[in-house]
Amino acid sequence: MTSSRRRQRKTRSADLGRFLRWWGRELTALVPPGLRPPSRPSPRMLWVGMEPGALVLWRLDGQKRSEIGRVNLAAGDAADHKIGFDVLHGKAGAGPVGICLPSAQVLRKEIILPLAAAENLTQVLGFELGRQTPFTADQAYYDQRLLREDRSGNRLHVLLGVASRTVVDEILSRLTDWGVTPHAVVVSDELESAGDCLNLLPPGLRPKPGRAGYWLYAAMAGVTLALFVVLLAIPLWKKREAVIALQPILSLAQQQADAVDALKREQERLLAEYNFPIGHKLATPAKVALLDEVTRILPDNTWLQELDIHGVEISMQGNTSSSAKLIGLFEQSALLENANFKSPLVKVQGGEERFQLAAVMKVIDPAKVAGQAGQPPGKKP
Repeated sequence: MTSSRRRQRKTRSADLGRFLRWWGRELTALVPPGLRPPSRPSPRMLWVGMEPGALVLWRLDGQKRSEIGRVNLAAGDAADHKIGFDVLHGKAGAGPVGICLPSAQVLRKEIILPLAAAENLTQVLGFELGRQTPFTADQAYYDQRLLREDRSGNRLHVLLGVASRTVVDEILSRLTDWGVTPHAVVVSDELESAGDCLNLLPPGLRPKPGRAGYWLYAAMAGVTLALFVVLLAIPLWKKREAVIALQPILSLAQQQADAVDALKREQERLLAEYNFPIGHKLATPAKVALLDEVTRILPDNTWLQELDIHGVEISMQGNTSSSAKLIGLFEQSALLENANFKSPLVKVQGGEERFQLAAVMKVIDPAKVAGQAGQPPGKKP
């Protein structure tokens, strides 16, 4: 289980590394070539070069060499050589040290690789070293610089620089014995030009960057994050200012809308009060019409002794010889409904019955009445 987890962590780390390398290449491609800083060593660097029987320490002043001194390797022992180098190093200001090789000792060649090789270019070149140069990966130090990407042809043009490990190790061993760790191994003609420089020193032999570099990266990341936050905050701040500026206008519009609603409700109330008598009159049948309706409904063998209209209820009392038909006749009325006897029927002389009947007026729709009023005379709805 532990080994499986380790493999999963390694796989995730490898995937993350490939993603970061791809992201870095894509971001770098977006930067115009004229704005890209050249990949060159620090101008404070002190350079060491080997000549027959001597080690030369010099500094680059612009694109010209400024020699500081020489250590005679043909005379004295190793201690004398170290003392001589320390004196020169201290005289020059004890800056970082790099190794400068003559251009004749470095093989440089442009090679073409598939575009997919950009994912792990250093490892691919390690495999290609034996086929492209007289050296194998164990016999040389090498570095590469991407020249261009041909996406249409799916090709990658790379400048490969290779130096014999024997030549470089001779200088490295001397500097290591003297307690100096070189920062770079470069070619003289590239160093004295204004372009980029290949660094043939493997990353594992280079000194680790100090804390100042990490703090610089952290500061740059912090500034980038702060700018990103500001970039996100500016639109929100502008929207907030726009909302604040619109608040008085919105409040005024809301007050006006509330005032209009209040006036509308008051208008509806007054209109309802004004129309109530008319509506009640239109919805209630006229007493003349009720009297005519009762006269039309009652049979000829029926007469009324009393007719009372109270509100929406009409009650009547009289004698009839066909009391069983009265309820049915009133149910067919267009103005009355819910007819019923208010008291039991009472027999009187002559075979007649005394009745007391009540009915309710139907509610009339004023709109329907107005529609009927607008029809031509003699036409039924």
